[in-house]
Amino acid sequence: MVKTSSIIFISISLLLSLVLPLVVAIVFHKKLRFAWKSVLVGALVFLVFQILTRIPLLGYLQSALSYQTFSMKYPLILSLLIALSAGLFEEIGRYVGFRLFLRKHMDWEGGVAYGIGHGGLESLLVGTMLLNYLISAVVINLGRTSLQVPASVVSALVDTAPPMLLIGGIERVLAFIVQIGLSLIVLYGIKSRRSTFLLLAIAIHTLLDSGAIMFAGNTLVVETYAAIFAAASLVWIVKSRRIFREKEACDPQQN
Repeated sequence: MVKTSSIIFISISLLLSLVLPLVVAIVFHKKLRFAWKSVLVGALVFLVFQILTRIPLLGYLQSALSYQTFSMKYPLILSLLIALSAGLFEEIGRYVGFRLFLRKHMDWEGGVAYGIGHGGLESLLVGTMLLNYLISAVVINLGRTSLQVPASVVSALVDTAPPMLLIGGIERVLAFIVQIGLSLIVLYGIKSRRSTFLLLAIAIHTLLDSGAIMFAGNTLVVETYAAIFAAASLVWIVKSRRIFREKEACDPQQN
């Protein structure tokens, strides 16, 4: 049987992953009056550059013998390369999204909206996995595991300490904040005509993902590491509003 507390923690993680991005989008839209187009472009860029391009490409490479040999010989280097690929695909995707589709929405509000769409879709996709876990937990408690729930899922739900099942939701919140912060870094680089900000976003993204991979065996370390990035991103999000305003005041033709 799956403990009641486990089901409660899975449900909380599910709400954080599925409901929180939608609530943030609605609340921030009422306060900031950004265009929904920015949210949509952010979601579509994540879908195209990450889900439809990078992940299938990695899947194809992993089937190659040379990839498997390299992964066994140089696991640390491979982890860094995988993290770098995430940084390259997502941050270049942000750049393309702003430059091609959001030329009229490149203000601070537009950057926040874009990040909500980008990070929101990522969170929603993870939320669907948590929904599967919740359904599986109910099925297990109904005694139908032999036909409907894989043994690995049964083991994860039954053997995992209930509080650990809250980690998925917390992780989504932290990642969501970072995605908004990275969107504003790339956008500010475009407005400032300085490519170094795009490189900075790629570097931050790479550091975050590489740390998550390297410390994967210690959940507390991983979440603490992610929390540091999220806290720094939150400070940047708040302070960057004034920076964007000052930039727009100095160069009104950029608006």
